[in-house]
Amino acid sequence: MHDFGLNNEQMLAVNDADGAILVIAGAGSGKTRVLTARICALVDSGVSPYNILAITFTNKAANEMKERIARELGYDADGVWTSTFHSMCARMLRMDAERLGYTRDFTIYTDLESERVVKRVCETVAGADAKRKGVYLDHISRAKTAALSPEEYFEETKDVVTDANTVALVYRAYEKELKACNAMDFDDLLLKTVELFQKCPDVLERWQRRFRYINVDEFQDTNRLQFRLVKMLSAVWGNVFVVGDEDQSIYSWRGAEIRNILDFPKEFPGAKVYKLEQNYRSTKNILSAANNVIKHNSSRNEKTLWSALGDGQEVEYFDARTDRDEADFVTRTINRLQVGGENYRDMAVLVRANSLTRLFEESFTLHGIPYKVFGGFRFFERKEIKDTLGYVRLAVNPDDNDAFLRVVNYPKRGIGASAVAEVALAAERNGISYLEVLKRGGLLSAASEKKLSKFAAVAEAISSALKEMKPVDFMQYVITGSGLEDALKLSEDPEDRNRYENIEGLVDAVRNFEEDNPEAGIADFLQSVSLVSDSDGMDEENYVTIATVHAVKGLEFDNVFIIGLEEGIFPTASAVANGDVEEERRLMYVAITRAKRRLYALSAYSRFRFGKVESNPKSRFIAEMRGDKASVRVTGAYFAGMRKEEKKPVFSQGKKGSPVFISAPKRRADAPDFSEFVKGVVVEHAKFGRGIVRETVGEGEDKTAAIEFEGLGVKRFALAIAINSLSIVKE
Repeated sequence: MHDFGLNNEQMLAVNDADGAILVIAGAGSGKTRVLTARICALVDSGVSPYNILAITFTNKAANEMKERIARELGYDADGVWTSTFHSMCARMLRMDAERLGYTRDFTIYTDLESERVVKRVCETVAGADAKRKGVYLDHISRAKTAALSPEEYFEETKDVVTDANTVALVYRAYEKELKACNAMDFDDLLLKTVELFQKCPDVLERWQRRFRYINVDEFQDTNRLQFRLVKMLSAVWGNVFVVGDEDQSIYSWRGAEIRNILDFPKEFPGAKVYKLEQNYRSTKNILSAANNVIKHNSSRNEKTLWSALGDGQEVEYFDARTDRDEADFVTRTINRLQVGGENYRDMAVLVRANSLTRLFEESFTLHGIPYKVFGGFRFFERKEIKDTLGYVRLAVNPDDNDAFLRVVNYPKRGIGASAVAEVALAAERNGISYLEVLKRGGLLSAASEKKLSKFAAVAEAISSALKEMKPVDFMQYVITGSGLEDALKLSEDPEDRNRYENIEGLVDAVRNFEEDNPEAGIADFLQSVSLVSDSDGMDEENYVTIATVHAVKGLEFDNVFIIGLEEGIFPTASAVANGDVEEERRLMYVAITRAKRRLYALSAYSRFRFGKVESNPKSRFIAEMRGDKASVRVTGAYFAGMRKEEKKPVFSQGKKGSPVFISAPKRRADAPDFSEFVKGVVVEHAKFGRGIVRETVGEGEDKTAAIEFEGLGVKRFALAIAINSLSIVKE
């Protein structure tokens, strides 16, 4: 037996092999280690890896678990099926797709492809508005997650959704189009697997016999279909081991059901429950702030995280005057930490909404701080990447009409909308795909046939290459054979050079995939792309992470800045209006518990958003963090001009009723002297050249200067950071 180095509560959960087991694992309590140890213990006890299923929520987590299992066991345990829910379902469906009327080469549509389909079918549905494609797609996703047909969803929503009938018609047309394209969307991967199990009991029985032990990570994030799959697969042996934390359930907007974990003992009578409360990540002060916040929620299992890592540094709350001051504070603090020996990769700026990142991106760029933004557009969602992969999709699945429409006139071939409409009409009349119309010939007018002949030849050549080439060679051929390479290289648009470099990066991605998966084909690469997640893109380069809280769930950083802590932002205006902030509070709890050593919370009295200046009250979470015990230091307190209702102190120290606000720490005796940087002084910057100081704000290390450079406009510097590249010109 292995010595996994676990605490007593962890070992009890690991060694309890049979039956239904719920492990309530607080943030940083070693849940992944427990899940890994559990699987290794099963193998040690004689259970075949072939009979073990481990389900995670990201590809990154699945790969990490495989590596951990291999390290613990000392050999490759490939027999353990470790994957995400969607990857598991895709694999199961590939084996028996014919039983549902699909081929094994069905395409998996991402959200962008699904939007294009919805936009297209809106043209055929009376009363549908293509501009509302996102709304329709949200309805379709909710319907599928609830396993409701268009007719059933209409009955459910007709009294609350004004255009419920139109939604149902779009949903029905969307489903028809996907089936015609031999395609499934993300929700279908789950829904069609449940459908397969219901229609084909022999298929379900095959998987039930195989998976004697089912293990599920992040159980609080499961939706109704995922919960149903777990119940169906575990019905024979009854050995289901789930790990999760309802305090970190933050995905209700995409169908996650917090009741799945809260009601687990009811759904699985006789289930045993273990609690993991020792946190191995954060200091006591950080955990105290986290516990103080989350205890205000009612929908949770009672638990209190504790740490043996010591008190650590006080949590710091910075009360900024403006959003620019907020960004300046973060920039200065990051610089100070980096000068003191911290790595950029150990720092994260967390936001509730992507709209808050702009000032931080500008400030970091100006001061030479490397960063990456997560939670926004990813590599595989860039247009040039989607266009390139469109050719690959069409070669793999010739029935993929969406891929056809994406690439038929890109690069431009003089194929207009009327010719494409003629193809669509011919396909509808003959019950065939768009590409098949071109292959058969004689179904279009002579003019359209001529216009489309070049594309037909390109598609045929790429399809033939698919059968003969390895993935990386095929991808390179696609870039050349499609005409994309010439179009982008010869373009006079400077952005096209960047687009071509991105496409070159796609070849590298395929090469890496091929090296890691020598037996896999390009269709497997397409699937891996479809299932990739935000956190999969985070690597070990040395940069500051700027991300939404959702994007960093499961990650940790030595130094964390939570910004924009104002009512209406965090918590959101809709949550405040609805009087339901419990999920927002869980999101705040997740944000706090990403921090290991230092935590900074920030708000701004005024903030420029959506074209106007806003002034919102401080977030309720700031006061909740303080609670009765947390050690929170208040700096930069901005009290002048505060709203009357905000006059009372947010934090109090000392005797009850005698609040004391802590001001910023005293300046160091050796702090640089920036007194010569005053309005009108001429300066020289290493990158931007000569400029004139137009304004300065603050003193000492906090002093900033607005400097105007000819042809570049005004740029605002934190002098403590810019001093190495900025000097005063002596006349």
